[in-house]
Amino acid sequence: MPPLKLLLFILLWPGVLAAGGSLPTGSCLSHLPSPLFIGGSTKTLKELADKKFTVIHLWEMNQAALIEFSRVANIAAGNRDDVRFIGAGIGDAAKLQRFPGAARLGFPVNADKGALKEMLCRPGDTLPLTVLLDRSGTILWRGKLNNLPAVLTKCRQGKFDLKEEIRLEAFKNSVKTALADNDNEKALALLAAEYQKHPEKFSLLKQQLDLLKKLNRIPEALTLLHQAQAKFPANYRIFELEYILLGEKNTGLLPDFFTRLKKNFAKNPEILIAFATAECQLPPDKLELKTVLDLAQAGWQSQAFTSPAARAAYALDYARILHSIGRNDLAVQLAQTACDDLADAPKQLPKAQAALTYYKKMTAIAPTVTLPDLKK
Repeated sequence: MPPLKLLLFILLWPGVLAAGGSLPTGSCLSHLPSPLFIGGSTKTLKELADKKFTVIHLWEMNQAALIEFSRVANIAAGNRDDVRFIGAGIGDAAKLQRFPGAARLGFPVNADKGALKEMLCRPGDTLPLTVLLDRSGTILWRGKLNNLPAVLTKCRQGKFDLKEEIRLEAFKNSVKTALADNDNEKALALLAAEYQKHPEKFSLLKQQLDLLKKLNRIPEALTLLHQAQAKFPANYRIFELEYILLGEKNTGLLPDFFTRLKKNFAKNPEILIAFATAECQLPPDKLELKTVLDLAQAGWQSQAFTSPAARAAYALDYARILHSIGRNDLAVQLAQTACDDLADAPKQLPKAQAALTYYKKMTAIAPTVTLPDLKK
């Protein structure tokens, strides 16, 4: 898109200006509010932006920043040919200098007092935040560090769609505004329209579901989920959303849900055992042991395992369930199966052997246990 048309698009798109004064995607970051960098040097953005792209990694002095330091340093090293990385720590320069790892990132770290954070963080953005600029300073993208390599690949391949990024930001701002105004109907309509265009986006489904639950429109929520399940039958997370909803609202529809679950995932036993295990975590008054055993049995009976190790893992989970209801004899059989399946897996075998030993001891001692005679 030519620069003039792009500028008009940014200015005219409804709701594009982010709340709180942050710069919208597609606009230009012309300078760093603070010229001071850790180590005492001063630099300008114009001096540093000497590559095709510039990445600003914005962080605060906390554990979240520490966790990402190694990853961002590696990404920077692997993209040094065409990407300039700039760190931006929030706080006093001397304290930032002493913050573990900050001085060893391999790229300059700006000391920001909070002004850059206000310019770049949109409502809902959390730090650490990664911001991608082109050589002219245009904000192309903002998000989590883990997503940066894929975005850079798209940019290099000419597949990055700035217009779509701007549209998405405007859409998200419109939804946030509607929710802030307590206009749930408008927010639902916006989400539904976007979901129609992108049914693969799980977050859009989840946002609609949360709103429908808030409005207590459970039949609509279930219809939405069932339509999504029909489109994406392999996505267990959609079924998980229904499971949580039915449990929260106590609708009495869980038996039908489990019937559909078994049919849909008949060849995916790991999904069935995961739901069985989740059921086991319920409090006693809500726990349906028959359902737990039915799911676990269905998965085991299918024998649709991708490998002996996968079957062994299932066997151990199934054994734990049987042990919990007092059938250590059956748990022994399953633990033995797991040991056999893991015979050639020396790292995993000890866990199965330990389970087998435990269940055997339980089976042996259980018949000998009696209550003491309190009259003696």
